Parts: sequence; structure tokens; C-alpha cells
Amino acid sequence: MTGASGVAYGLRLLEQLCKAKAKIDVALSPTWFHVVNHELGLKRGNQDLCEFLDECLGRLHDYYYDDAPIASVCVHRIHDAEDFAAPIASGSYRTDAMVVAPCTVGTLGCIASGVHRHLLHRAADVHLKERRPLVLLVRESPLSLIQLENMERITRAGGIIQPAVPHFYAEPQTVGDLIDSVVRRTLDLLGVVDV
Repeated sequence: MTGASGVAYGLRLLEQLCKAKAKIDVALSPTWFHVVNHELGLKRGNQDLCEFLDECLGRLHDYYYDDAPIASVCVHRIHDAEDFAAPIASGSYRTDAMVVAPCTVGTLGCIASGVHRHLLHRAADVHLKERRPLVLLVRESPLSLIQLENMERITRAGGIIQPAVPHFYAEPQTVGDLIDSVVRRTLDLLGVVDV
């Protein structure tokens, strides 16, 4: 997850993947924490990252859903963004797919250029070179020509650009319904259907 606006997308996706009992590795960009503070009013204290993600999901449900979140985030590993020795930085570490949700256009640009400013960029590059699914849930508007060209480069390299565009044909009743329309599409792209 990166520091783009729309942390709700990444958190809800994480929750749904946990519900599907997926084995999940998480990497958070340094700016993600700033956006969580701005959008959910939460600042990480001394708690570990799993506890903080649980707190974020609780706040997400307070804001957008009528139910409680799943009991706990079932993340396999949380990786430090500066840890280029993390398993996800290597093609020998088997993964089924990677999603960057939300994805900043800065992250998009780094991935399109093969620049590794932090672990998310490297892990995404690994997915492209290993021909594994990579979905970038881009959250930006309007788009410049440079950003569109970066999207084209990612697509040509085998990645999937998924703009974070809610679907209104499902007649959403709440903000949570709008978030879920985007997350369900992401899950479809990953082949996760029974959630």
C-alpha cells in the first residue's frame, strides 16, 4: 500500500483477502502512514504493525460499514519498506500475484522506469520480470501524458492498470458499497471469487 489517497481500498482488499484465507505479504510505503493519519485520523504509536492494521480496519468499519471487521488481520509477513533483503524482493520467493492498492503515480513511475526507491517498487519489478500478475490500483485524477505513458509501459510489460473508479451500475447505497465495487473488481482480477 502506498501513500495515495484512498487507503480504504487497500485496507478493504486486505480484509477480503484475509477472509479468503490468502497468504499475504504486506509492504507499506513510508507515506502510507501519513495518509492513514489524514484519512482515518490514526497515528501509529508503539504497537506492532499487525495491531495497527487491525486498528485501521476498525476505523474503516466505523466510517463506512455497519458491521465489525474480521477478528484480526491474517498477514503472513509485514515487510519494512527499506528492507531490500525481504523475500518479496526476489523472484525465487513464490507469489501468486501482487496488488498495489492504492498506487500513487510516483510509484507507477518508479515501476514503469525500473527504479527501486523502496521495497514496493522492487517487488513490483520482480512480478513483471517473473511474468506474475501485477495490479496497480491507481488513484489519481486528472492524468498527465507522462502518467498515461507510464501506464502504457506497465501494461506492455504485463501489468494491469486498474483505476480506482467505483461502479455505479450496482446502485450503491453507501460509501462502503462504492469502495467494495472497486475491491470486488480487484479480487476478480486476482481470481478470488468466493469472498
